[in-house]
Amino acid sequence: MRIVVAMVALLLALASPALAAKVTLKGDVIYRERIALPPGGTLSVSLIDLATPDQPRVSAKAPISSPGQVPLTFTLNFDDAVIVSGHSYALIAEIAGPDAVWFRNAEPYALDPLAPATPILIIVNIAPQEEPVPTPEPVVAPAPSPILDITWQAETIGGAPAARGIVSSLSIASDMRAGGRGGCNSWFAQAEVNAERLIFSAVAATRMACVSDEATKQEDSFFAALAATRFWRLDKDHLILLDAGGVELANLGKSRF
Repeated sequence: MRIVVAMVALLLALASPALAAKVTLKGDVIYRERIALPPGGTLSVSLIDLATPDQPRVSAKAPISSPGQVPLTFTLNFDDAVIVSGHSYALIAEIAGPDAVWFRNAEPYALDPLAPATPILIIVNIAPQEEPVPTPEPVVAPAPSPILDITWQAETIGGAPAARGIVSSLSIASDMRAGGRGGCNSWFAQAEVNAERLIFSAVAATRMACVSDEATKQEDSFFAALAATRFWRLDKDHLILLDAGGVELANLGKSRF
């Protein structure tokens, strides 16, 4: 009868799955820097499988009850069912504040979680702080110059008033192509414009003969003013062309045509 009972017990043991055993890891966490921890810190310890280190098998986290005091003691409880035979395991410890990790062990603390060497002592170091990603400055397109895309007509050139009925004009497009009327001929040039400077390249003009000496003189004076222009300024609705010394070369108003 005893043999039968023993055999039944053996069969039941073989047929029943093994119950998971409770495992407890205890140890201390220290750091060597002479820095007192401010209030509000927490200690967390994670058991990681080195094959998948970003997926902790077990983690525990608790507030630090005595800020500024080390070592910090931890207890990690888990079932041995989380341990995969043949895998390597390690502990990661972190001391953190409300918004950043202060200390972390630089290398995982390798151990056999089912038969750890005693005592467990994890040394943590100051954790490198992530540099904030700089926010790129918005690219602001420069404001278009207020003198562009307007036809300006000379009212005075070299201090002398423009002759009645003789048009000397200029306009500058946004692509910096400049042109207009000299007095008798159409003219073309490239312009360089910024907040103060205004420079024209050599003027190219048509070759029509002027109908009067007065028109010829005004055109020559206007082309000379363009060649000498280095700066500009606005005076109400008038464009003033200035030479390198700031002397006024021509005063142009907005064309009515």
